[in-house]
Amino acid sequence: MLRLVSAVLAIVLSLSAVSAETPPSVAPGVPSGSGTQPVAVYGPDGRIVAFPDPAGIVVTTMPFRRLHSMPIRLKGLTTTPKVFPISRPADATTYRVVVPCNVNIRLLGAKTADEVLTDDNGVLYLAGTDVTMGTSRPDFIIAKTTAVPDGDCTPEMHYGMGGG
Repeated sequence: MLRLVSAVLAIVLSLSAVSAETPPSVAPGVPSGSGTQPVAVYGPDGRIVAFPDPAGIVVTTMPFRRLHSMPIRLKGLTTTPKVFPISRPADATTYRVVVPCNVNIRLLGAKTADEVLTDDNGVLYLAGTDVTMGTSRPDFIIAKTTAVPDGDCTPEMHYGMGGG
């Protein structure tokens, strides 16, 4: 029995040493397919030139630029949906919503005032946050809180460009 356990242990250890290989120093060939990204950069001679440095990758976004001076205030929100007609600048591509409430809110951009906001549609915004999103170019905002707020709940929206 001891010999059998020793033999199995020896086989397992030898297999684990074999599977821990280093990447090839010469390119194994060009991958095919879409969406493949290199893990290493190979030169024209097929030898490794460099590895991508994740710390060197910089993601930049365009700062948010408001296109109107007065915010759209969604006053007096409660758990009952409320409709707000809005005037959105024609060239707006994004909007920023600031939620100073102590409860989450749900917003639905609508083309008509009779669309219905439920717990299953619209976008959920967390209490005490601000978010920049792309706009669907609505004519109305239908808004409600997900719970009864303690005090006033008046989120603000600004339409503009960038910031996403």
